[in-house]
Amino acid sequence: MVYPQKLFGMNPRKASTETFRKQNYWMTNPQREHAPWYIWDSKQTVARSRSEERPPRHEVYDMKSFGNDVREYLLTSTLHGLRYIGEKKLTWFERIFWLVAFGFSLVCAAFFILNVYAKWRLSPMIVSINPQNMPLEELPFPALTICNVNQAKKSVAERYLKSGDHVDKKLLQSLCVPQNDADIFEDEIAESADWDHTRSFLINVTQPCTEMIPLCKWNSEVKSCQDLFNAQLTDEGLCCTFNVVHRDKMFRNPKSLNDLNLTFPLPAVDWTPEDGYPPDAPQNGFPWRPKGVGTNHGLSLVLDANIEEYYCSSTKSTGFKILLHNPTETPKMANLGEIYGSGIEARVTIQPRILDAQPALKSIDVSKRLCLFSSEKDLVFYRTYTLKNCEMECEAKGMLDLCDCVFYYMPKNKTTRVCGKADAKCYSNTSIIAPKRKECDECLPACTEIAFFERMSTAPLNSAGVKALAKLVAKPVDYFTKNMLVVHFYFEDDTFIRLTKGEIFGLTEFLSNTGGLLGLCMGFSMMSAVELVYFVTLRALCIARERRPAQPFTK
Repeated sequence: MVYPQKLFGMNPRKASTETFRKQNYWMTNPQREHAPWYIWDSKQTVARSRSEERPPRHEVYDMKSFGNDVREYLLTSTLHGLRYIGEKKLTWFERIFWLVAFGFSLVCAAFFILNVYAKWRLSPMIVSINPQNMPLEELPFPALTICNVNQAKKSVAERYLKSGDHVDKKLLQSLCVPQNDADIFEDEIAESADWDHTRSFLINVTQPCTEMIPLCKWNSEVKSCQDLFNAQLTDEGLCCTFNVVHRDKMFRNPKSLNDLNLTFPLPAVDWTPEDGYPPDAPQNGFPWRPKGVGTNHGLSLVLDANIEEYYCSSTKSTGFKILLHNPTETPKMANLGEIYGSGIEARVTIQPRILDAQPALKSIDVSKRLCLFSSEKDLVFYRTYTLKNCEMECEAKGMLDLCDCVFYYMPKNKTTRVCGKADAKCYSNTSIIAPKRKECDECLPACTEIAFFERMSTAPLNSAGVKALAKLVAKPVDYFTKNMLVVHFYFEDDTFIRLTKGEIFGLTEFLSNTGGLLGLCMGFSMMSAVELVYFVTLRALCIARERRPAQPFTK
């Protein structure tokens, strides 16, 4: 081969080097605007501008790339209808049709999900029948309060009218005449009619429990009625109560209470509607529980109305007011007591109503579940929270704020002043006595409640059939058939239905309903959500990294 340089008498190796330089220098003239940044033969760097050091910036993720990614998601998504929107073979009209259909399905799903959410938030609680009935041995026998509707014994009232002072006569008038105390008591007499005097008057003028209940049978065994019943002052006057929990278990500070002397059988246990009997409670623990069903395992009483001693009655009949109630509650007899006439035999079937609550209900706001657990609200006087106990304290507080005293049957301690007749102008205003609704809004039903109702059947007493009972109570048969009430309280079932309050929707149920609606309308599933997250995050990052331009060689 003949090199061109040889024609000019140049050394072939030198000519080859010169050709290489001319072909590879992108800049050989030092006078040009841009100088080479590297000189191969001298290996010396030269200065260059900042714009030359960095490569030109390219757009990494343009709109065309975004459109391709969206199309890829539409074609591969598991959501129903999206692949038709991204299919190029379909016309624009077809794509718009599928887009509208998908949007309509999305709106329908959102509408139904919002309805489910509103139901979950506004009505989160449901009352259902518990498949596990409550056995009889876990229930207490109901507390029983008995009052003679006769407000004053005739013999005592006539003695007061004949030889009593003006205060006793006025007290008797206020007891028997439907007239406001403020209109009966003058100022000078009202000051003398304080609570101590009124209390002694009520005890003297009312029929005592020993006369009212001459015969008691508990579980077919004759018992001393004094051991079973305690005298209690109620809004109906002096009454007799059975199976009320021990006062140490009923009140927070029983030693500070100013009440009648009470006796209770032992051992006393701490029973509450929410916790029931303690696991170590003995079978004969007080409050007592029934031993079985039927009248032979219940409470049988003979009550003496003593009609000849009727002076004034709180009703238009003769007989008794009887109320079955929770053993932890103070009864209100005047308006709630059932009337039982004399001269009859009655069988009263006890029917408990049991409401309990699931522990998960505590997570729901009180304003929405509208019930309280005992640990969520502490009462001032009572140890056990019930709606009636809360309302009783609310009434007492309202009256104490307005009149600086409370009625004798309301919860109180030794420092609380009991209203006397001098306070009649204040408490005679019934609109003031009644607690304002806003003051008792915090008194909600207890989440766990036990109430007792009765179903009664009666028949008149027969003279021939009551001879044995008349002999036991030392009364003539004629007197017995006219004045006595024979009544039996008993259970007829050994298990009882429980109504349980629970969540209508938990988180699992809400997610199930939401997922079902999304699946019905759009074919949505958990993997559809994973797909969307994948295309928005991981897939986009990976594509952006692949499209990043290569950097030029630098040293």
